[in-house]
Amino acid sequence: MSLVIEEINRSKKTIQRYKFNQQPIIRVGRALDNDVILNEPHVSPYHLELRQQEDGDWVVIDLDSTNGIRNKKRKMIASGSSIKSGDTLLLGRSYISLWDEKHPVEEAWRLHSVEDVLHFISHPFSVLLLLLLFVFGEWQLTVAQQYREVAPSRIMNDLIYQLIVVFGWASLWSINGRMLRHDSRFLSHLAVTLLAAMVYQWMPWAIRMITFNLHSGTWFTEVRYFINGGIFSLLLWCNFYLALPQKPIKRVIWVNAIAWSLVLLYLLPPLFDTQGFRGYPRYDSSILPGQVLLSTPKTKADFMADTQALYQQQTKPLEAPHSPKPE
Repeated sequence: MSLVIEEINRSKKTIQRYKFNQQPIIRVGRALDNDVILNEPHVSPYHLELRQQEDGDWVVIDLDSTNGIRNKKRKMIASGSSIKSGDTLLLGRSYISLWDEKHPVEEAWRLHSVEDVLHFISHPFSVLLLLLLFVFGEWQLTVAQQYREVAPSRIMNDLIYQLIVVFGWASLWSINGRMLRHDSRFLSHLAVTLLAAMVYQWMPWAIRMITFNLHSGTWFTEVRYFINGGIFSLLLWCNFYLALPQKPIKRVIWVNAIAWSLVLLYLLPPLFDTQGFRGYPRYDSSILPGQVLLSTPKTKADFMADTQALYQQQTKPLEAPHSPKPE
């Protein structure tokens, strides 16, 4: 019977695999003449032997190691104990799993349809194009928000700050992918981060145009938070998909829990704000070019007529007949 030995980390991610065919004795330790070499200082040079019995079972033999042999519950294992396929042993601070070659494995995970999209946008030319679009959009946004001429140094400072955030976020997830999946995919993380950043750039302007045409600013802040939460959850989903080997259901749960928890943290203070009477109505006071006004504006005559009708409606209860004076 062939035996497969996996060196794993604390998160049960495989670091290295060894397969032994028809080898009745397998020695594990830190010395270079072992069959399985573990590079961890708490592992003895010759730590243990795995011996196959006549009936095909395997037993573990402690070679007078310094720290002994423990199971996955960190309990000591006596020398000569039998092991079965799927058992995990702790040697010092190194974990090894033992598997029969005929042990069943999990079914293959189906590739998500977004994989082709991520492959396309992670091409160096696509990433460069996204980067140029992001820089151009940030420059246009900075100029549009100022009614005076903007100094080039200020634009550069804003761009540098935004790029540091974008590259820092992509680098962080790339490092996680390198550690957990042995695949950084930095360009993919950078591409999805740039796309999310560009949506964050222009989303407030899109909402402002909508409220400008609706002539209302009610729930503007709350709607913006929910849209930001949706964008952030999509960004996190892509980062989790690229960096973490998770099942789809678990990925969706984690992503939505993180994203919408942050949204609730921003929404809770306004929800519990007992402000009472407001002396002025909430409306959108943005001043934008006439070209962005898609709805038909109200004429002055219609506005005055509506105002007069509202005034009469509110003052009508005050015009009650006077009660007669007592004699």
